[in-house]
Amino acid sequence: MTSDWMSALKSVPIDWLLEADNQPVRFFTMRDLLEYKSNDSELIEARQNLGRYRVTQNILSKQKPEGFWESKDEPYLPKYKSSFWQVMLLGMFGMDRSNPQIGEAVGHLLDFQHEDGGFVEFMERGAKKEYELVRKRNLARRKVTPSFEEWAPAKIRESELSCLTGNVALALIRLGYSEHRAIDDALAWLVEIQNIDGGWLCPYWGAHKNDKHGCFMGTITPLDAFSETPKKHRSIGIRRAIKRGVEFILMHRLYKSDHHDFRIINKQWLMLTFPQFFYDIVRGLAVVTKLGFEKDSRIDDALDVIMNKQLASGEWVLERTLSGRLYGSIEHKGKPSKWITLEILRIIKQVVQSRGHFELQILD
Repeated sequence: MTSDWMSALKSVPIDWLLEADNQPVRFFTMRDLLEYKSNDSELIEARQNLGRYRVTQNILSKQKPEGFWESKDEPYLPKYKSSFWQVMLLGMFGMDRSNPQIGEAVGHLLDFQHEDGGFVEFMERGAKKEYELVRKRNLARRKVTPSFEEWAPAKIRESELSCLTGNVALALIRLGYSEHRAIDDALAWLVEIQNIDGGWLCPYWGAHKNDKHGCFMGTITPLDAFSETPKKHRSIGIRRAIKRGVEFILMHRLYKSDHHDFRIINKQWLMLTFPQFFYDIVRGLAVVTKLGFEKDSRIDDALDVIMNKQLASGEWVLERTLSGRLYGSIEHKGKPSKWITLEILRIIKQVVQSRGHFELQILD
């Protein structure tokens, strides 16, 4: 176990992260920060206790016998209680396919993979609700509505989203499905649709049809999925996509506009958020460093932002969350967050061990 990197910080609350109330954070702290060996009895015990996490138990208790949450036909809505989001959370919390409920959930989600390879918000049965709304609206306007068979394929394909596909692929990889054909197809589709500027857009979504600049939300999730794809499974296309995608993030210093004097693009990206399904600078830093770009000085502004948020006691505070939209709270806004603290310490460890040093700029 190595702790040399900790000397770069004013305080590292390891004992707090190792407390038994958050079993996944305890396990990841032992594995990622303290580098316990895989055959260490304490680490093995911590892994066995992952399913005892109260949030995980709550999520699994809400699962229907058929393997889904909320709606059988719509795994995307309602946010953030339907099936896609629960599987993403279970992946974050260290669960894997050895749990039968995970297998049932994944089996259900695979029904929502488009033949192109991306994941969609709904298939035919879910599309019928939208079709009825369109038909009634057109009827009121005395417009002709095409048959459902003519209308549905394009509507389903429009819901094939890069951000969704990246997040689902990431979750399935974490859950132990990295060698499944569905992952190969999803990652190949993401490589295929990468934008010319190195970012990603949702290619068939109406809101993106005329866009040319990559979307940060659509970019971070494919890169995150690639970052947890075992290197032996990374095709030449994936490796090229990683290089181009990371450059897109770096050219923006993770949160700044490269065409407008590097002004902040979105101030919410600077807020410490968990769970994070989309984009902020912590997720940006985590992905860029996992992919091996921690020596690039263009991450330093983002590093300074998060380091200036550290409490004197070593923790980081939860600044933004999805209160009321999940199956119960994970952590409390305004309080120190074990999940955010763990993620930032992973980032700092990678940076210090790679660079050999860490210098903090105090921000005004």
